[in-house]
Amino acid sequence: MRIRAIGFGLLEVLFPGRCLLCGAWLLGAGADDTPVCSDCLCSLAPISGARCETCGTPLVSEHGTCLRCREASFAFACHRSIFAYAGAARDLIASLKFEHRSRLSGFFARLAAERIVGEKPGVPVVPVPGRRSADAVELIVRQLEARHGITVLRLLRRSGGRQQKSLDLRERRENLRGKVSLAGQKVPAEAILFDDIFTTGATTDTCTRVLMEGGCRKVTVLSLAMEE
Repeated sequence: MRIRAIGFGLLEVLFPGRCLLCGAWLLGAGADDTPVCSDCLCSLAPISGARCETCGTPLVSEHGTCLRCREASFAFACHRSIFAYAGAARDLIASLKFEHRSRLSGFFARLAAERIVGEKPGVPVVPVPGRRSADAVELIVRQLEARHGITVLRLLRRSGGRQQKSLDLRERRENLRGKVSLAGQKVPAEAILFDDIFTTGATTDTCTRVLMEGGCRKVTVLSLAMEE
C-alpha cells in the first residue's frame, strides 16, 4: 500500500494535468486548483435540503432538530458539511486520505475557505487532531493558512484509542475518553472545529468539550463531508 501511495505521489508531480476522477486531461489555467474536469465537477453537488439545526443530518419527518441530537446532547453549537459522503466527493476524499493526491488539499481548502469567510469571518480554525502528523485535515489547514490567510490554531492533540469505523456513538465517545487534550496554547472565545468526515459526531463533540474546558465559549463544526 505504501509503495502504491508513493507511486501516486510521483505521478501527481510528473503528470499534474489529469482529472482525478475520470482521468481526462485538464486544459487551461487553474488545473492545479481544480483537479477535476468540468463534467466531474458538476457531480460534486453541495449538500442541500432540510437539515438538523445541530448536526446537519437530513430531516425527514422531524422539524428543527433530529431525534439523535435530542438524545446525544452535543456540545458544539452546530455542524455543517460541504458534501454528503458519497459518490465523487467520497472518492476524492479517499484519494487525498489514502492515495496522497496532494492537489486535492488546495481544492478542498478553497471550498472550506469560502464557507469560513462567508459565514464566520475572522474566527480561527482548530483542526481535529489525527493519528498522523500529515493527515488529510492537516494538509488542508496548511492551505487555509498559506493561500487564504485564515488563522489556524493547532490546539488539540490525540493519543491512543482504537479505530472507530465499526463503533457507534456511545462506543466512540468511550474510546476517545481521555485521548484528546489541549496542546497548551491559549484558547479563543470562539472557534471553528474542522474535520474531513463527520460520522456520528463523537470525535467533534469530544474535541469541543476539551476546547470549552479550556475556555472556549462557542464551537461550530465544519467538515468536508458527512455520512448520511
